[in-house]
Parts: sequence; C-alpha cells; structure tokens
Amino acid sequence: MDKIYTSNKLVQIIYGEAPFQEYFDLDDAMAADPALRTEFKHIYDAVTQLPEVSLTPSEDIINNILSISKENLARTNP
Repeated sequence: MDKIYTSNKLVQIIYGEAPFQEYFDLDDAMAADPALRTEFKHIYDAVTQLPEVSLTPSEDIINNILSISKENLARTNP
C-alpha cells in the first residue's frame, strides 16, 4: 500500500515528530518517487533556513509576571 505524504507529514518527519518507522517508509518512497524527493528537499531547505528563535523570556518579562502575580495574590489574601 502506497502512503501519501502531505507537506505537513514531511514537516513532522523533518522535525523528528513522526514515528520511527516513517523515516524508513519515506526513504523507500523517495527512492521510488523523484517528485516526492524534490518536494522533501524543498521543504527541508526551507526549514533549515529558518532563523533560530530564543524561547527564553527576558528578565523584564519575568519580573512583570511576578509583579502582577504578587499584586493578584495580595488582592485575594487581605
């Protein structure tokens, strides 16, 4: 049975979010389908060119959250 690889499925595979067997299945499918191989390469190239983002909030943001939390706690515990 041939699998259909959507762009979303290819992105999942690139990001390591697919079941392990999917990698082997995709490798076999790309060997048999040059168009799929080309699409995978385009998506892979696009993903690798995305800038890395910092997922750490700044100290100011953390302090603002803590301040608001303290204010809300003070209002609920007179």
